[in-house]
Formats: sequence, structure tokens, C-alpha cells
Amino acid sequence: MRELLQSLQSADQESAEEALFHLRMKICHQGVAVSRETAIALPTLLDIVEARKTTLRIEVLRLVADISRSSHAWRRSAKNAQPQYAGNYTDKIEWETAVDRAFEDALPCLGRLESDADPEIAALAHGLAERHWEA
Repeated sequence: MRELLQSLQSADQESAEEALFHLRMKICHQGVAVSRETAIALPTLLDIVEARKTTLRIEVLRLVADISRSSHAWRRSAKNAQPQYAGNYTDKIEWETAVDRAFEDALPCLGRLESDADPEIAALAHGLAERHWEA
């Protein structure tokens, strides 16, 4: 994970894009579910966007938005699971709870990004802050 986050900050565009692809598969697989490592990666992803440590700022923030949208998939699945399978979701629900906490902790960073010079970054950050402020 650490190597992917470092490669994401590479000046080499191809290396950064490859790292982003692998990060996406690892922490927000197919944009629909979070993993054990998602909450750990989230603060670093936002730091990379805020500190302009990558040429892929908007793509990284889009990944963060995908994480936000998918951070309740396991809870929804557990709610609809047959009773004998409900226990299969315990760890996954804990991952989502950790992601929720990571977003709450990220509200100050998202607030700063709402003032970003890039209007797309500012708009995405605003939507994320609004969603997690209400949570």
C-alpha cells in the first residue's frame, strides 16, 4: 500500500496512473465496496490532493468520492442477507465504520479543498464535506 501511495506522487505520469489503478482495485474495488485498507489510505489520499503532490489530483479526489459512495455497500448487503450469512459481514462493516470515522476526521481538509483554485476539485470537496457533515 505504501509503495502505491508513493508511486501515486511520482513525477512519471505513467507510474502515477498505474499506482492509481492498483490503489483503486485495492481500496475501492470496482467502485462498489471498501476494503480493510481503505480507511488507512484515505487521509494520505486527501493529503496528496491538498498538497498538490500528484498530477492526478482530480482523479485521486474522484477515487475518494467513489469511496464515499461505496462506504455503505457491506451494510446494505448484510441487511439483505439471509440470517445464516449475516455473520459474514462483521469485518466488512467494521471497515466501513472506520471509513466513516476517517471521513469525519477529514472534514477540515475537505473544507480547505472547497476553496481550491480548480473548480472541479472545489465542487467534489464540497459534495464530500456536505455528505459527511450530515452523517
